[in-house]
Amino acid sequence: MCSRWRLHYSTRNIILAVLMVFTGTVCTLSAKWVDLNTAGGSNPVAEHYYDHPFIQVAGTYVTELFLFVVYKSLYSYRQCTNGDMTLFGDQSFNPLLWIIPSMLDMCSASLMYVGLTWTYAASYQIIRASGMIITAILSTAFFGTRLKIWHFIGMLLIGVGLIVVCIGDYVFFNGSSSGLDKNTLLAGDLLIIIAQFVSSMQMIVQEKIIKKYKILSIQALGWESIFGITAMIILLIVMYFIPWHLPQSSSS
Repeated sequence: MCSRWRLHYSTRNIILAVLMVFTGTVCTLSAKWVDLNTAGGSNPVAEHYYDHPFIQVAGTYVTELFLFVVYKSLYSYRQCTNGDMTLFGDQSFNPLLWIIPSMLDMCSASLMYVGLTWTYAASYQIIRASGMIITAILSTAFFGTRLKIWHFIGMLLIGVGLIVVCIGDYVFFNGSSSGLDKNTLLAGDLLIIIAQFVSSMQMIVQEKIIKKYKILSIQALGWESIFGITAMIILLIVMYFIPWHLPQSSSS
């Protein structure tokens, strides 16, 4: 019975890992495809690329908000029909707890989407894996998590991949096809790495809150999307009046 359960658990984890890689890749390619679209106009040039990473961040919050609406709808339905409410987790917590993790999430997402406009989609996808290393280190420091040998092997492989990608972007750089110089390309890679530091901090804070108040992850996602999209709308209005544009990119 125990071995059968372990097999089922391992199979489920493998399926989830494959789905996460697949959906993450689709998300990256979709975002980069949007960046490669051009439109006519006069601000700042006659034809320009869609370099609006902060709009893309706001779009991610909208999709997360839809999930939260579904969750709250099911919660209200069960409440009205006197159904089992234990599935929805503890509701007696202050939603303001999620302001800090939501701001960290907004900062990391903004840095990643800006970095994506300055680098290649393949580099973006691989460099994002650096967050696993940072999160493992922070988890050990703040939660006393004991890492296994396979964790260290995975971190080593990710580290080697990061070095290869960053050096490859610089050594095999082709300015004529990317539309950017080397410094801008490396700046994009660096922004993504910095974003992973911020994202890892957000995960640590989020895990701390979830464990302490026994909150479901979907509630965390929902409240973070509410605070995130509110802050992003305010920032978008402010940034609209700032006369600055991202360097144009045609990198793939």
